[in-house]
Amino acid sequence: MRLLRDEALQTGASRLGTRFWIFPQPPFIPGYEQPDRVWLPIPADEIGAGPSDATMYVVDPLFDKRPYGLDRLPPFEGAARPPAEAGPDRHFDSISPESREFLAVHAYACVHFVLSIWQSYLGRPVRWFFDQTFPRLEIVALANWDNAQAGYGFLELGVSDRDGIRRPYALNFDTIAHEVGHLILLSETGVPTGISREADFFPFSEAFSDAVSLISFLHFDSAIERLLRRTRGNLLLFNELNRFAETSPETQVRLATNFRRMSEVTREAHDRALPFVGAIFDTIVELYHRELVARGCADSRLLDVDLRELDQGDFDRFRAATAEAFQTRPMIFELALTAARDAVGQALAASLRRLDPSALRLEGAAKAVVAAAGGVAAELLDSNFAWREIIGRR
Repeated sequence: MRLLRDEALQTGASRLGTRFWIFPQPPFIPGYEQPDRVWLPIPADEIGAGPSDATMYVVDPLFDKRPYGLDRLPPFEGAARPPAEAGPDRHFDSISPESREFLAVHAYACVHFVLSIWQSYLGRPVRWFFDQTFPRLEIVALANWDNAQAGYGFLELGVSDRDGIRRPYALNFDTIAHEVGHLILLSETGVPTGISREADFFPFSEAFSDAVSLISFLHFDSAIERLLRRTRGNLLLFNELNRFAETSPETQVRLATNFRRMSEVTREAHDRALPFVGAIFDTIVELYHRELVARGCADSRLLDVDLRELDQGDFDRFRAATAEAFQTRPMIFELALTAARDAVGQALAASLRRLDPSALRLEGAAKAVVAAAGGVAAELLDSNFAWREIIGRR
């Protein structure tokens, strides 16, 4: 599925949907200083001030609030700043990215952007796991703490404070998409019961949420174009595709492109998630390469080598070949990457209803993704999960 950008939708004023600005990566990342204008598939007359709608609403506390927790849950009942309002045309792209209210608008747009992608993969709307208590998700646009979290009825966004520079997580699409990933997972599988803190559900939740962030990022046409242009079509290079939760141009929290196996990780959930999300990233890249080879844009020998064991000669040869093909056929590279993205995204989404969160094991989750994929994608996923020691080799 491709969410529609502004240029593709200028076909008449009666077009359903509402315009917003979204930064695909935080605006301090070079090349992403300007946001993308996107159309979200929500009629303007269904969005109120806040923004708010039937599934979620945004609040911006006037004073510092304590983070939500087991003893503190929505709704927020303290003093709040005036809600963001749509422009005269009932769209939200007239709000300046420099303004305070843009934080609320951007957070809301990011949540809906991610939900639209994954509801398309699922083939149905996401019904919040907390909807018996809270019918709508509360999004706290700015809390005075260095964290972001999603929980029972809320998504709360703080402020990163690194090197004396404060950067709101409300402007960080990766962070928001990751937290929405947690909410989607719990809404589809249910909430686990009777499990320990070292249970496999928690690293799987981190891996799935990182995959949600990665794949959702690849739904920005401008991001795909920029990514491929920067790498000249070679995704083996270090780039923004495999960076998560950016806090500055030099640091990142997690890497999707990694060589970790299960025998090399600790019991800490984020660390234990690395092999799983690494296998997902490997599969996207390998499917992308297969598409390029099939379309005559890459050397067929690329499919015969282990990408984790390329020597410098192989790497230089493949890089030169793809760079030359990308210069003349960039659209083929974009189509190849979106096809790989969707094959893996659909498999991940389809696997969720096969999982029992209270008895989940990483091996079982991996096998569910493989079973949901089918065809070449299933073969590659199976091989990559095996290399990562998540499932046994056959």
